[in-house]
Amino acid sequence: MASSGKNKTGSQKKAAPRKNFPLGYFFWGAATVITLVSLLGILLLPPKKQSADTSSETLAQKKEQVTHTSSDPGKTLTATDRKFTYEEKVGTGFEQRVWEADMAILNVLDRMGKDQGHILRNRVDNRFFYGTPFNFQEMFIYTDDRQKQFIRQLEKVLDSFVANAEIKPQDPKRQKWAINISGHTTHVLHLGIQKPDRQKGSGSLVIIIDDLGECLEFARKLAELNFPVTYSILPYLHKTEEVAEFASKKDFEVMLHMPMEPDTYHRGVEPGPGALFVDMTPREIRRQLVHSLEQVPQATGMNNHMGSAFTRHYEGMQVVFEELEKRDMFFLDSVTTPDSVARRLARETGLDFMQRHVFLDNVRSIQAITYQLQKAEQLASRHGMAVAIGHPYPETLEALQQWSKNRDAKINMASVDELLLQQRIRAVSSSSDGHTASAD
Repeated sequence: MASSGKNKTGSQKKAAPRKNFPLGYFFWGAATVITLVSLLGILLLPPKKQSADTSSETLAQKKEQVTHTSSDPGKTLTATDRKFTYEEKVGTGFEQRVWEADMAILNVLDRMGKDQGHILRNRVDNRFFYGTPFNFQEMFIYTDDRQKQFIRQLEKVLDSFVANAEIKPQDPKRQKWAINISGHTTHVLHLGIQKPDRQKGSGSLVIIIDDLGECLEFARKLAELNFPVTYSILPYLHKTEEVAEFASKKDFEVMLHMPMEPDTYHRGVEPGPGALFVDMTPREIRRQLVHSLEQVPQATGMNNHMGSAFTRHYEGMQVVFEELEKRDMFFLDSVTTPDSVARRLARETGLDFMQRHVFLDNVRSIQAITYQLQKAEQLASRHGMAVAIGHPYPETLEALQQWSKNRDAKINMASVDELLLQQRIRAVSSSSDGHTASAD
């Protein structure tokens, strides 16, 4: 028992130093650790001034930067000055669903072992759905004796992939059907058994390739096609001047692809250096336009890059038309908004004017682009002329190469200038007959 007490006493003696440990050392150590962690955190934070500058940057300042940089005559801009060339998506709602319905038809035909040659377009019209442009199509589709199978599969594909789309019979006995999207008829389909010989028509088709100026090699490949295309060149890119000079020497039509403010500018979509903005003064607009025109002196006309906001701006577009009129140049409306004032100004000023009918490559697949090329052919055949716009994508080039092998040889591949001449001839003929012709 004595031994037990001795051990207890000894244990108490050993623990005594811990009990007397000074609390000051503990607090001092904790404070040191906290201080070191805080210093490390401060060192890792970005500079306060830089953060404040970034957060306080307004859209107006961004616009000012683009405007002043691009209009400074003392500075040569390169593509590094503009981060990206953004495309303004046209018809991303309703028109996108029309394209999806097109692809649904092709998908079903492919499943049945048929290609696009089994589609014969009887009619292609430009129409609007609450301001959104789209191509209405009436077509014959040849499915041998499998019409019911085609309709069943098309119903499934539309239901799975195209929002608010349905196929309804218009005249079931004659195998006439309609595709409706949001209650609006976009396609009329006549189902047949035996494919007839293709009836080729006549007319003129212009193919414009926008956004050129960054890659000279792509420009050279376009020149190897067995038909002419129009080169529409953005200002201030790496190869703007070289591409313009190359196209001109090869006798291709050259246009300035003029950046203009889109509706989506406030959401951060930049049209690029040299762009025209709605809140610019007439003097600023004129100066900006002149500097961009100087980048592409070979241009005989101009079309808008983006511009859904600016082409609605009457006063600004009026300045543009005045400057183009001085140079005897035409304006081609890319139709990025149905509310563009370009047609109205063309009538008021007499400036040569055309407009885009088909975008080729909003869906970037060779099959989809070929389909759009066939639409453009049909428009040219039906109305005498059509304008299609594409972009420097590998898929677009490949589709153009494939389409060139079996395109309608009766369709004349023309320039915008040639279409304008045809338009003037038609206007003279119509006026002599007591009618007034309008710009297409």
